[in-house]
Amino acid sequence: MLKLLFAPMATLSHEALRRTIEHYSPNACDEYYTEMIQATTFIGGGKFEQFYVRSGPCPEKIVWQLTCGKAEPMAEAAKIIGALGGIGIDINMGCCAPEIVKQGAGISWMLKDKSETEQMIRMVKKAINKNMRLSVKMRLGDENYNMKDLCNFVDMLIFEGTTQIVLHPRTRKSKFRYQPHWQNAEYLFEYVEKKYNNSVECCINGDIVDFQSLCNVRKAVIKSKGFMIGRAAVQKPWIFGVIAQKLKEEKDSDFVHSQKKAENIDSLELVCEFLDNLTECQPEEFWISRAKRFFAYFCKNFEFGHYLETQINNAKDLNKMKKVFESYFEKMPNERFLYRC
Repeated sequence: MLKLLFAPMATLSHEALRRTIEHYSPNACDEYYTEMIQATTFIGGGKFEQFYVRSGPCPEKIVWQLTCGKAEPMAEAAKIIGALGGIGIDINMGCCAPEIVKQGAGISWMLKDKSETEQMIRMVKKAINKNMRLSVKMRLGDENYNMKDLCNFVDMLIFEGTTQIVLHPRTRKSKFRYQPHWQNAEYLFEYVEKKYNNSVECCINGDIVDFQSLCNVRKAVIKSKGFMIGRAAVQKPWIFGVIAQKLKEEKDSDFVHSQKKAENIDSLELVCEFLDNLTECQPEEFWISRAKRFFAYFCKNFEFGHYLETQINNAKDLNKMKKVFESYFEKMPNERFLYRC
């Protein structure tokens, strides 16, 4: 069975959103990656760090993603956070945000001298319990990457104990408007499978927005063992449930006939639930920014989503955000219920 993974996204991949996803896609997402946890800040005991390591609602499905530009803090944070349980520790080697790259973190680990990255991976692996998985989320590299060097880099990661690779097949400067290099992802995944059999799992990330797009990616990268979804899961928290059901239907025709017709999504109910989750799982200082970040994607479900998002951005508190949606659905009652697709 193919795995479904929720992507690590700053200010989004927190417990409040995981609760919402799990409600609307019960038992469908196999792995929940956390948003980046800055190792140095975490070790320093920052005021808000406790909120980054909340593991609900499915602690057994958590993958803790770490970021930092130095090996020692990464290993120290991995040891502490790894003791909290979950599937394992993930090293962020894919983030291309300038402030992250400037710190020597994110994709910088792919661009440094390989021996430095090798030492960091070795230290992190040594720091965590043997039953904790070590994974890496990465890109193809810089604009001048080549497949031979990429395969050698992945060999190093695996030799040092990495057992899952999640690849976003774009380069450092590639934006979402550019087509991912699916053929290079397939080349790498086939290389890993032939050399390491089933001891290492390779998963793909990028441009999956519904079941059809997942099928397209699956056809292009047939060696992928899992599919990571990010922005589309924020816009449609029910997406994992829809995809998981369709994957089961592909394998079992009897399963199709046993399923009841899925009810449409009550958008207002979802909004209220998410805001409640936010107040329970995040510090008050984060409520407004996290809510706006979520609604920037969720509002794309509606015909006048841009207008709705503008109203949300002008709201001064969560209650006013709720009233914005109530007012919108009073004017546009047909938009309140969304088709589960």
